[in-house]
Amino acid sequence: MENNTKKKIRLTEQLRGKIMITYLVIICLFLILIGRIVIWNILKGKDYTTTVLGTQTDSSSEIPYERGNIYDRNGNILAGNEKLYTLILEPKNIYTGTDTEKQEKWLEATVQAVVEFFGVEEYEVREKIQNNRDSYYVPVKTALSYQEISAYEKFKKEFNRKAKETDSAETKARIQLAKNIRGITFESYYKRVYPYGSLACHLIGFTSSGNVGNWGIEQYYNSTLNGINGRTYSYLDQELIEEETIKEAVDGNSVVSTIDLQIQQVIEEKLKECDNVIGSKETSILVMNPKNGEILGMASSDPFDLNDPVNEDYLHYKFSDAQIESIDRYTRKVMEKEARGEEVKPNNKRLTKWEALSTVWRNPVISDTHEPGSTYKPFTVCAGLESGVLKGDESYVCTGSLHVSNRNIGCSHVHGNISLKQAVSESCNVAMMNIAFKEGADKFYYYQNLFGFGLKTGIDLPGEADTSNLLYNASNYGNSSSLATNAFGQNFNCSMIQMASGFASLINGGYYYQPHIVKEIQNNKGDIVETKEKEVLRNTISASTSNRIRSYLRETVESGTGVKAQIDGYDIGGKTGTAEKLPRNKKDYYISFMGFTPVNDPQVLIYVTIDEPHIKRQDNARLAVGLERECMKAIVDILDIQPTKQKTSGSEKTEYYLNEFIKKNKKK
Repeated sequence: MENNTKKKIRLTEQLRGKIMITYLVIICLFLILIGRIVIWNILKGKDYTTTVLGTQTDSSSEIPYERGNIYDRNGNILAGNEKLYTLILEPKNIYTGTDTEKQEKWLEATVQAVVEFFGVEEYEVREKIQNNRDSYYVPVKTALSYQEISAYEKFKKEFNRKAKETDSAETKARIQLAKNIRGITFESYYKRVYPYGSLACHLIGFTSSGNVGNWGIEQYYNSTLNGINGRTYSYLDQELIEEETIKEAVDGNSVVSTIDLQIQQVIEEKLKECDNVIGSKETSILVMNPKNGEILGMASSDPFDLNDPVNEDYLHYKFSDAQIESIDRYTRKVMEKEARGEEVKPNNKRLTKWEALSTVWRNPVISDTHEPGSTYKPFTVCAGLESGVLKGDESYVCTGSLHVSNRNIGCSHVHGNISLKQAVSESCNVAMMNIAFKEGADKFYYYQNLFGFGLKTGIDLPGEADTSNLLYNASNYGNSSSLATNAFGQNFNCSMIQMASGFASLINGGYYYQPHIVKEIQNNKGDIVETKEKEVLRNTISASTSNRIRSYLRETVESGTGVKAQIDGYDIGGKTGTAEKLPRNKKDYYISFMGFTPVNDPQVLIYVTIDEPHIKRQDNARLAVGLERECMKAIVDILDIQPTKQKTSGSEKTEYYLNEFIKKNKKK
């Protein structure tokens, strides 16, 4: 009998080992594969998704993000956006298939629609279609408003249907037209819009192509204001049905500035009036809250429209006709070289049009430097009081000059016997030189740095001037005449923002706040995502020294060089400045006035500077004092700063400050 029993295969230990190794190798390979897939998905997932969509995509279009707005402190839009559209033709969709009769109908209907609804010349439409038959993307007209495209969309919605027997012949023709239109689409984008034109132009800045911020807040907060574009992918699925995948755009965050629109309007109005009547090389006004470093307003001469910043007419602010012709010639030469691919080396002696325009766009308040003049004198006195060199009961004898280093350094007047307070209020150079000598070079230089001179303030705006090499250091003060002239604000340079920030610390109790232009950041829903808190960088003087210097500065306005700054019902403190410009020709001056109120609790600080005013005698700070007063009168109402003392009359009878200069001075 045949034995059908199958033999059992016995696994030897060696064979079992080989099988186990094989299993382990396979498991390891699977684990490696899974790991690689996970890693690819995490690190390269977005790229692979885009690639896959790209292989399936018949067309894709970008969804633009909306750049964040710039607001004033009260929510008024200083910089916003207008949504515009570009008309796009897709000739490839007209010339699909082989039915030439249908193609002709589609072509005629499309051409008619573009001409009728968008005002494009017929020959131009036909030319673009014929020259781009295989393209899905042919821009035809840009800067279309929603109103302009809505008429077309309304037509398509109304007539893209089946005709009824009751429809008129005209209606049936319109239905046929709507059905035959092929390849008309729109691409949206945002255009930056500045509703107030030139208002705060040096402060806000503007954008160029690609949402690139230039100057001001637009540049400094560019990455905050910008978002991320989205994209729409259109593709055919396995059943040739068109599908759409959308990656939404991420809008930029908005910036809420510290600027008060009403204050900005006031200072620009007053500045323009002064420039129109008197004129100057440059006039600037800075308004600050001395209690936290917030900038409430900032304006300078030569404003430009933020909606048209590259207008070449602005070059006339800074250059003569002959200079502009030279700029144009050099610009053409540079552009020709660039077109040929040649290297263009920087030229320190010649400017292109864009370089010349940048002299108009730059912000003089933070980018330009000048010798401050007598507005520095309170710093010299505070350094003496704080260091213990001065007690406050000192007196000085002013004979009109002081002999220093084999030369006489003059004073504006022969003041005779004066107290320390009078030395500030009457602006005595001789007293200041004596104080500086008593302090010595090391102390003077130490406090000069402590007050922020020679250091950047760190304001959140681009282009702040570096003045570190514009100060004398302690070793240079071996020349006693340098120390003497520094004591009354000459022979060193600073910017307006440096001067105002340091001065604020003198009157607010000794706190040096970092000046800033932005209060908070908001997302596109208006939610606050970041708050810019006030920041004390350092303490400069004690509260007692601050109290004393405020009383000296009140005296300046009550009976000293700043009496024209008085406002009925308000305690005003301040300091005038008159700096003789190099080459010390007794003709060209930089005049200024720093004013604040209330004296006991300063809530607003206004700094006015006028570079080479067009008057017969430039060394007349009363012009700056008068301009500051006009601004202050309006600003105390805007900020609702209440009067601090009884008004002496029902209405102010002080003569308008410009009348003095119209009557007594001739323009240059």
